Amino acid sequence: MISELAESCSVDTQVTVFPELSLTGYDLDILPEHAIEVPGQETDALSAIAADSGIDLVVGAPERDGRELYNSLLYISNNGVEAVYRKRRSWGDEADIFSTGTEATTVETPLGKAGFLLCYDLNFPELSMEYMDADCDLLFVSAAWRQSYASDWQLLARARALDNTCYVAAANHRGSQSGRVHAGGSLIAGPRGDVLSKTTDGMRIVGCPIQETVLKSGRKRNPVREARRHQSR
Repeated sequence: MISELAESCSVDTQVTVFPELSLTGYDLDILPEHAIEVPGQETDALSAIAADSGIDLVVGAPERDGRELYNSLLYISNNGVEAVYRKRRSWGDEADIFSTGTEATTVETPLGKAGFLLCYDLNFPELSMEYMDADCDLLFVSAAWRQSYASDWQLLARARALDNTCYVAAANHRGSQSGRVHAGGSLIAGPRGDVLSKTTDGMRIVGCPIQETVLKSGRKRNPVREARRHQSR
């Protein structure tokens, strides 16, 4: 599926973001037995997909590190795994399975410097603020957001884009799995908090150019970054 979707992207796509736990699907019962080592065989296969498609991949996976299991987001290029982010805020039963990450994670991409959030992390502005302090231009957000919270999903993605005057590329599962109905609604929000592109019925992929002029105008209109730095001195 990841290979198929990567190949379906437009020819000028440089990075594509997949939902939370996209390697396995969001099924907590099966995750311990399907957890992967990073790097490993699975990430080597993803790197080959990145090489074949010419697109860097942001992929969710259950990551095994010794005796610990993490809900992780991987940034993978044709050179292999370039960054690993471990979810820092667990939702519901996730806390019974996963250990929690402790650090913000950034990566240099063809689109600019990017940070990562996973699903429930989106509810915590202080997590995304760490990426503002790190001068990120993008946030990659992967989720398994339920239909019952669908309005929160778009609101929070837009809010984090506006809070940080950055782009937010937010990928969410859709349809039913293991008794959960996911909201879909993957989207890209701009630095003014506006939705620039989003999925609709029958559309699986959305795209949007990342433009430095848009970042500059958004930050001029809302100089929150400059004010934050000044007040922290």
